[in-house]
Amino acid sequence: MGNWQSWLELYSYWGVILALLAHFIPTELIMGYAGYLVASNQMSFLLMFGAGLVGFYVSQSILYVLAYYGGERGLSFLTRLLHVNPVRMQLVETNLRAYGGWYLLLSPIWKTLFGLLAGTLRIRFSTFTLSTLLSFTVWSLFFMTSGYLLQERWTIVATFATRHLSWIIIGSIVLFLLGRTVIKKRKLKKDHSED
Repeated sequence: MGNWQSWLELYSYWGVILALLAHFIPTELIMGYAGYLVASNQMSFLLMFGAGLVGFYVSQSILYVLAYYGGERGLSFLTRLLHVNPVRMQLVETNLRAYGGWYLLLSPIWKTLFGLLAGTLRIRFSTFTLSTLLSFTVWSLFFMTSGYLLQERWTIVATFATRHLSWIIIGSIVLFLLGRTVIKKRKLKKDHSED
């Protein structure tokens, strides 16, 4: 058992917040294990989910603020400190510039990058907040429910997610682009019907 699992067992709701503040632990592992703990210890699903949402949002907001006020120099320091892959950093930055708040919906996947780059690119805090909370709600509900239903076998989904993260990312991006295309087509259709 890892130290982060001990945090969750010992501190329950506070343990989830602490684990999510540690950027080296994948969120799918934390939330999957949180679901398992809810099933095995009779803790409240809603309180555990709320703790996860608060922990993720606070961790992202801290990175956002540090990067917002630290600028490029602060970003450079933080990426070295947090061991961020420069190639991924460039990819996320390019897509954030292109898609803005929409691309932030993928924030649970690369949690360190999104908070840093959203602050550096000075994306509005309200857009950042809405995207972060919405995306993590879906992400955490999926993994918490999986952990809850699978109980002792909670690692099945979390392990699958960490091993096949690149396919999950590709699928998420494809779904995102399809959704965006549908929204644009509907808007164009609506604009043409008004003329």
